[in-house]
Amino acid sequence: MKQFVLALHCEAKPIIQHYRMKPCGKHGQAQFFEGETARLAVTGVGSLSSAIATTAMGERFPSNDSTWLNIGICGGEDLAIGEAFIGNKITSGYSRDVFYPQLVGKSPWPGIEIKTLNAPSSVYETNRVFDMEAFGFYTAALTFASSERVQCIKIISDNSDSPTGAHFNKTEISSLIASQIPKIESFLENTEFSEAEYHMRDWANDLLSAAKTRYSLTETERHQLSSRIRQLDALLDLEEGLNLQVLLNSPKKGQFLERLQFKIDQVSPQRVC
Repeated sequence: MKQFVLALHCEAKPIIQHYRMKPCGKHGQAQFFEGETARLAVTGVGSLSSAIATTAMGERFPSNDSTWLNIGICGGEDLAIGEAFIGNKITSGYSRDVFYPQLVGKSPWPGIEIKTLNAPSSVYETNRVFDMEAFGFYTAALTFASSERVQCIKIISDNSDSPTGAHFNKTEISSLIASQIPKIESFLENTEFSEAEYHMRDWANDLLSAAKTRYSLTETERHQLSSRIRQLDALLDLEEGLNLQVLLNSPKKGQFLERLQFKIDQVSPQRVC
């Protein structure tokens, strides 16, 4: 099952039509749609809205083999309007956490850092694009799938020559999304997942269980723990993963979580597709 998460109705419209989806419920401001092979959430704008809707969809429609895609518009400094990218690094303007999505197949789009902001910006940065949902979506979706199954695809709608807010046209936005549907279909067809790739390996499950036993974690910290171990499971080989048991010697939970993040930051640039 394909799980699409988009902020705006104009972004979602071509995907809803392509998969012949019909409305299947709501959660707060979020609206859900469903077809034979795909579901979609229209979340509303913003990282928090995206995270809430993603969590609600994952809990309402549990699945062990879904692929999660956040698709939407973004801004890029000198990138052409209509050009599309897949996130190989997900950051935000309000959190120190950094995510590195993994690929098990070849992407039809070049990779780029997606930085999620709390508000639209006309001040762009080189070698990254700006959006308002990817970070919230990604953080929430990792609760329901491994990092290989959670991807963000962004299409340039504004740049330094045509800044945000200057030409927001719903029809044009729909056309930008529609233009990428053939590549999205190809990407999904060529990306093969196995049960072994979805379930965390024994060393990762053991580390997760041991950390939950050793440390008194808040709900947010438990989420961070699970997310970081999932990322490391995708990044490390067996021997490297087993070596992480030594991190349990950390006397404080904050130190343990920081050391997990340091390991992710250390190895991810070398292994991201």
